[in-house]
This record gives sequence, structure tokens and C-alpha cells, in this order.
Amino acid sequence: MNARLTPLFWEPVAGSGERLTAAALVEVNGVVASDILLREDTLRCMYGSAAEGIQNLFQTALDAYHALLRADPDHHHELPPVFGLTPGRTIRTDARDIQDAVRMIALLHSSLANISSVDEAGEDCESGEAGNLRFATQVKKIVLERARRLEKNFNCPVRLLDQGDDVRFGFMSRKVLLHFSLLNPVNQTASVKNARAKLWELERAQELTNVPMAGIIMGNPGLENPTLSEKQRNALQRNLDALEREADSVTLRLWPVSSAEAAANTLLEVA
Repeated sequence: MNARLTPLFWEPVAGSGERLTAAALVEVNGVVASDILLREDTLRCMYGSAAEGIQNLFQTALDAYHALLRADPDHHHELPPVFGLTPGRTIRTDARDIQDAVRMIALLHSSLANISSVDEAGEDCESGEAGNLRFATQVKKIVLERARRLEKNFNCPVRLLDQGDDVRFGFMSRKVLLHFSLLNPVNQTASVKNARAKLWELERAQELTNVPMAGIIMGNPGLENPTLSEKQRNALQRNLDALEREADSVTLRLWPVSSAEAAANTLLEVA
């Protein structure tokens, strides 16, 4: 698990027991980040012209938490209240990136969070080929930071049919041929159809190129993701199992991963 998520609660009226989720404090792959979750219009309704001062107070508290964690990264589970913000329970999970982690806290704890702003900043609602492309780009960036020599192996074209157009594969070397794909928990049916099409492309390309190993690195939220409903979790497990069986039936591989970091590790292992 590569992420730690901590909600930061705020009590607008001291001693009332009423708590709002004011902000999110996250750490993903060792990088600490934070975001104010309460919408500006909510604060304006509550405090009028003084709303800006409340936002500044929140930001000052977040800056203090950043300084505390820079000084002692292991302090995450013992964070004190700061400027009226009180940390909730820190949970460990997997997250694709910072925005994914912040969105988890918003979904788990805050009905007043500006979800659309979180989604817009991280393009978290992307699906289909746009989401696959973003995932592949993240994986490529991480891989090239560790192995610049592999740059020429990304986005390689292969012509699968005579008179047809080239099909580009996420990664190709003498050892392995890869597609990248995402299994979106909200629209799993479309994601599975997309993955099956990629399996056909991989099978055909492997016949033509004689590359010994081929498969899909499949990004997914992970079965332990706290934002999944029980129905989504069961469907995710069922679809991953089905795709793995289909890949095995044609001597292909499926590597499920829950982050771009894990995908990059997998690629480097097989490259």
C-alpha cells in the first residue's frame, strides 16, 4: 500500500460536537500533499466576508502539518490538533496519485467537499482511451526516471493486418509486448470490453513478432480501496479473474496493479 490518508476535521462552534471535514492530508509514495475540501460557497454562507480568513487559517494549519511531517515523516499517526483542525484516523491504502488520494478522503468523509474541483484537478473521471492514455503516460514517466534507455521501447507500432493501419503498443522489447489499460470501477463493462480487444491485438502481434511474452498491465483501484462499494468490489474481483483466465487461454499475461508506481515496477521486471 503506497498511500496514507488523514482527514482533518473542524468544529465550527467549539464544544458543540459538530464536525466538518475541512481538509485532506495525504502521503503518496513518500510525497506529502494536502487540500482544503470545504467549498468556498459553504464558507461564505457561514461566515460572509470573514470566509477568506477561515480559508487562510486552514491553509496555515496545512502548512504547519507539512512542516511537521517534513521534520518527522513517521509522525503521521500521532498528529496533534493545529489551529482548530483535528486529525482523524489515518488509513493505509493504494492510490494512483495525489488527487486520487484526496478524492478518497472527500468521498469517505465529506458531503460538503468540492468533488468536481478535485476531479477537474486530477482528471480523475476520465474513462476509456483517455484514461488509458493518462495511465500509460504516468507509467512511462516513472520508468524513464529509472531507465532512460527504454524510451525507444514505448508506443511502438505494429501492423496487424495487411492493408490495415498500425496499432501502437504501450511497450515493446525483444522480451515483452505490453498494452496498458484501466479497469474503471464505475464503468467496468466498458473497461472489460476494451481489455478484451487489447488481448486480441496482443495475440495477433505476438504471432507476427515472435516476442516471447505479451500481456496487459491493468490499472485498477485495488480490492482494498475504501471507496469501493461491496458490489463494485465483487465485480472488480470477478472481472479481473475472468480477464486473467482469458489471457491464460491464449498464453498471454495479465498484471493487475493499483498504482502507476506498481505498474512501472512490473514493467521493469519483465522488460
